[in-house]
Amino acid sequence: MQGGWGARVLFVVPVVAVLVVLLPAGAGAGATGGLRPLKRRAAWVPGQVLVGFRPWLGTAARRGVIRGEDSRTIRSLRLPATWLVSTAPGQSVPEAVASFESDPQVAYAEPNYLYRALATPNDPRYSTEWDWPKISAPQAWDITTGSASVKVAIVDTGIAANHEDLAANVVPGYDWVGGDSDPSDGNGHGTHVAGTIGARGNNGIGVTGASWNVSLMALRALDAAGYGTTANISSAFSYSCAHGAKVVNASLGGGDYSSAMREAIVGCPKTLFVFAAGNGGTDGIGDNDDSHPTYPCSYGAPPDNLPNVICVAATNPNDTLASYSNYGQSSVDLAAPGSGIPSTFPTYTAAWSDGFEGSGLAGWTTRVMGAGSAWAQTTASHNSGTHSATDSPAGDYAPDTDTRLYRTGASSIDLSGQTGCALQYALRISIAADDYFETNGSTDGVNFSSLGDDFSGVTTSGRYVSIVDDLSGYDGAHAFYPEFRLTSNLDGTVADGAYLDDVDVRCLSAAPNGYQTLSGTSMAAPHVSGVAALVWAAHPADTVAQVKAAILRGVDKIPALLGKLGTGGRLNACRALGGCPATEPAFTPPGCVVPNVVGKKVKAAKTRIKARHCRVGKLRYATSAKRKKGLVLHEKPAAGKKLKNGAKVSLTIGRGSRR
Repeated sequence: MQGGWGARVLFVVPVVAVLVVLLPAGAGAGATGGLRPLKRRAAWVPGQVLVGFRPWLGTAARRGVIRGEDSRTIRSLRLPATWLVSTAPGQSVPEAVASFESDPQVAYAEPNYLYRALATPNDPRYSTEWDWPKISAPQAWDITTGSASVKVAIVDTGIAANHEDLAANVVPGYDWVGGDSDPSDGNGHGTHVAGTIGARGNNGIGVTGASWNVSLMALRALDAAGYGTTANISSAFSYSCAHGAKVVNASLGGGDYSSAMREAIVGCPKTLFVFAAGNGGTDGIGDNDDSHPTYPCSYGAPPDNLPNVICVAATNPNDTLASYSNYGQSSVDLAAPGSGIPSTFPTYTAAWSDGFEGSGLAGWTTRVMGAGSAWAQTTASHNSGTHSATDSPAGDYAPDTDTRLYRTGASSIDLSGQTGCALQYALRISIAADDYFETNGSTDGVNFSSLGDDFSGVTTSGRYVSIVDDLSGYDGAHAFYPEFRLTSNLDGTVADGAYLDDVDVRCLSAAPNGYQTLSGTSMAAPHVSGVAALVWAAHPADTVAQVKAAILRGVDKIPALLGKLGTGGRLNACRALGGCPATEPAFTPPGCVVPNVVGKKVKAAKTRIKARHCRVGKLRYATSAKRKKGLVLHEKPAAGKKLKNGAKVSLTIGRGSRR
């Protein structure tokens, strides 16, 4: 990346947006709409009942029983005495079952239950993904596994588009860091996020994402070191909705309030923005976003209250808030799994490396301006091996010094055909205030530009730290030259200087098919984005407000989250879709439809009358033939009559006193 950032003290986060920290595994309102049950989620086929008759009953008698229930035959099954019949007009399936079973000529009656193939993917790493069963994703996949018509924009470090588990779902995007249409991932964070949202499910490869079929659009606004600017991120937000994204996932934060970024979100009212709540800073202890806002997450909180924003905290397998996760009852909406999340990750190949273990500083040129000494190989300190390079081998560096270590001439690094490149190195420094260590790059070994790092301060306990610089501006270059430089002023205050070790340039592999387990609210947010994509796949006409409401109202209420999050709950994919449990919509009685109970015993007649939303009226007894004793001789009103709900049906019962 060409151009610099402005100096910063080592380990103090600059005032730019930075991806919400990648933690290693084990690290510690106003919307309308709601849940909408899907018809296909009914437990049985509406209007159908299976009836098993007594084995001695003939075909004509069976048809008589069916007619007596005001039903009709759909077909007989290839089972002994079992028929599929319709329910009577205005009758629910449970009511029909109860009515048929009250007839002694019926052995059993039951709904025509629905079954489905259980959508558990065959991806070999699925067994390690604790997060999907936790949020009822398998039940959600019984409803839908997604749709390519739903586009999710991932504003992040890019995506390894050739990854075996992502390639089928990746669509063209854009790179604001390099200023081109190749958003290759030089960091890995964006690829991991993409896998959680939409790794191809049930393809026999790797992991599965929330939405197996989805369009993933990489919008690279963070560089290989994980840093990005307000200008690039805001541009990516605006680009996303202009290019059809229904959802934007931005697992990033760290900057202050930005009117430009807010306006970018406001300008996309038909796009849902899902943000990570933040990881509480460098101490790994979650912070309260209500009192210490984290942007862009807090644009959904007062005073802005942007209606198309969801802010997501992280939970662990025990369904408690992860120790590092930020929270806030008015600023963070819900939680999702974020600890120990397996997902897709790029693999990289080393284009060049130097651990300074050879003779001297072979291939390097050193230059000094001022009173200082030249860079040299040393055994006084090292990150690996036995040697490193230092700017001041004799001790403290001198005031008013400009000392450089760089490659030039025939010592170039060839990046032809390479993408997603980054410069990595191990650094230990002790540098006085207003003195700086910086890294630069060049394509000719003469004219160098900043790669973005200006460091001052002291590394903790004198340890080496790993530094990554983005090289996307040099992708494909026939020659790349790195430079390391330490400069000091005239104030007379000096220190030990810099020790440099294990310098390498790595680029994205041609087949970047890696997997990695990470933790953070960065890993929680894409679970919500993926579920939002599922909701839109199942309900394509839904508005942003409806999808947001479905997700928030569908959470599982968790005691440990109550009072800490707006919903007090953790994401539930199935409920967001309108499922779990699978039930028929509530039945509203249509009124009393008088059943045919003539010839039935009194008890059976009463059961059928009640099943049709009628009440049993007066019972009168009349002389009848002996064989009709205890049977209904007459009913009033007549069978088939439609009355108000709860209307009375009077019966005349045989006394059997006449021969």
